[in-house]
Amino acid sequence: MTVARWSAALALCGFVLLVPRSAPADLGLDVSPAKYEMEASAGQRQTIPITVRNTGADTVHIQVSLVDFTVGANGQYVFLPPGKNKYSMAPWVSLNPREFDVAPNTLTQVRVSVAVPAAASGEHSVIAFFQTRPTRKPGGVSFSERIAAKIYELVPNTLQLSGEVDDVSARTSPEGERYLVGFKNTGNAHVYLNGRIEVKQGSTVVERIEIPKQMLVERGGQRIVDVVGKKLQPGSYTAIALIDYGGPNLSGGEKTFTVR
Repeated sequence: MTVARWSAALALCGFVLLVPRSAPADLGLDVSPAKYEMEASAGQRQTIPITVRNTGADTVHIQVSLVDFTVGANGQYVFLPPGKNKYSMAPWVSLNPREFDVAPNTLTQVRVSVAVPAAASGEHSVIAFFQTRPTRKPGGVSFSERIAAKIYELVPNTLQLSGEVDDVSARTSPEGERYLVGFKNTGNAHVYLNGRIEVKQGSTVVERIEIPKQMLVERGGQRIVDVVGKKLQPGSYTAIALIDYGGPNLSGGEKTFTVR
């Protein structure tokens, strides 16, 4: 199966990652932790538990699968077959059990065993999906719930947080001035972006705009920060982006632009 077909087939998975659990297709499945950062040295093996809880009224049958992923510049997830991502840990992982029943108001623990290769460094990741067998509802509609747990493996003493702003631009829009900031993760672990854009006219700061907090950028990934400020009077301005990605220094960039 091609990568494109995998992405299409798993489009529903991205939906589950983004919508609240009160969605109509909710069957009462809960998985914790939803995100797990484990540390294991190169050449070591480690096992962690993931708890699957059934809070619904009926017994559910669960199947577990592994999927690779990337996060695009717009923040959307793209899913890949296991082992296709350059930084995948899927080939290192074994799951037990991979298929099981969970009775109402009970839980089951799935053991996730990771054998880290001797040459591994930095951070690797995978998503484990827990999917119920389709359940038929009145009217002939079937629902299947799929919940994700994201797993990171961090090799101690090898992580490097690094990143850079590689582009800043400003565009006039009906709502106000629109600022686009491109950030590239040049390190070997995922980072979260915080920061602001300062707009100056000469030496005077005319506006400070906070960017959305905790914007995820995966290892090797890029992200576009897209924010809208106030309408500006005609003149020449400079937009200065200041991005905190958790590394030793802030990353920044600037763009001079004219409002006519």
